[in-house]
Amino acid sequence: MGAGRRRVGTLGAVAAALALVLSGCGGAGGAAGDGGDCDTSRGTLVVGLVAPLSGELASVGLGMKNSADLAVTQANARCAVPGYHLAVQSQDDRADPATGAAAAATLARDPSLIGVLGPFNSSVAQSVQPVLSDAGIVQISPGSTATSLTRGANAVTAPLRQYQTFFRTVATNGVQGPAAASYLTRAENKRRVAVVSDGKTYGEGIAEEFAKQLATEGGQVVARVTAAPGAGRGAVVSRVAAARPDAVFYGGEYPEGGPLSAALAAGGVSAPVVGGDGIVNPGYVTAGGREGDLGTSIGPPPETLPAARGFVDAYRQAGYPDDIGSYGAATFDATNVLVDSTVRALGDDGDWTPARRPDVVRSVQGYDGDGVTGPLSFDRFGDVVTDAVTVYRVQAGRWTVVGPAD
Repeated sequence: MGAGRRRVGTLGAVAAALALVLSGCGGAGGAAGDGGDCDTSRGTLVVGLVAPLSGELASVGLGMKNSADLAVTQANARCAVPGYHLAVQSQDDRADPATGAAAAATLARDPSLIGVLGPFNSSVAQSVQPVLSDAGIVQISPGSTATSLTRGANAVTAPLRQYQTFFRTVATNGVQGPAAASYLTRAENKRRVAVVSDGKTYGEGIAEEFAKQLATEGGQVVARVTAAPGAGRGAVVSRVAAARPDAVFYGGEYPEGGPLSAALAAGGVSAPVVGGDGIVNPGYVTAGGREGDLGTSIGPPPETLPAARGFVDAYRQAGYPDDIGSYGAATFDATNVLVDSTVRALGDDGDWTPARRPDVVRSVQGYDGDGVTGPLSFDRFGDVVTDAVTVYRVQAGRWTVVGPAD
């Protein structure tokens, strides 16, 4: 079947599958309710996942892994791919680009692989993209937000999509960074901002997008500092304190962001830390994040979406030992996009071979459906069309929703 653009009734299928899981079909880790009455005579198809399953970002990666497992369990329960059983094969990238590339190469050697979900880190995505592209394998990331991944180094003046196989179910730094700057200046009336980044692809990218929009809003970057993960924080605190900012924007992830917030407070900087989705994680608070710190995250709060609430209930019912995390819902959606697109690519004959992989890529490009995070379709760069951003604040020791960024 061709991959012409048409509305996919994902939401109805998801709702039906959620009902199956909540009625007791799901078991811990998705082991039960796995489509025992389905015809699986053609064998098993593999859904690959590359994510940080160990180390400081494991809480993110494990939520991604479990959410993909839940989606695949539900797909098997509804006999989503006629003649086939689906299985998730997860690879730990340890948030390291070289490890991620090796993980992608391992997955790519499996002829039953239909596509790869992930990774989370944009720096890892840069290494994974060429590996999967060379093999013609579709990649859908629910967490990599660097604008350059889809639009190249000159995203505004000369956007260029280098890898036609790469898609994502989250908005880019080009959406999130400006939204944070606009909210900070308009709603919080904070215009003198020190900008600190970890120097990595995600952190540097979102910090740059924030700084550009801050200037547009009439604000000023009073200090610009790069602090590599693991480096001492004394010099950073001194430079920020000397600039006397109204706020400190941090481009990076929560394992470094939380301790930075604590160090700033110890150094006499009372201004709140503001960051992107990389810090909106419970680990930020436990690592030192302060009351009043702000963060933005992609998409509306899951608890405000009926379909997402059903997903959360199904996840809990399945008995996974790990939290969903900030990217579980986006991973669940990415998995369903991959499965549904594979079904459409297989068409009437339904036989899978690696030669079908370009058909799956085209099918994902033409996808137009509903997920638990909202409507899902992709522009010509492979970016998800929806661009909602939510603002969070640390209150009473946890991240709480403030409201939409706009």
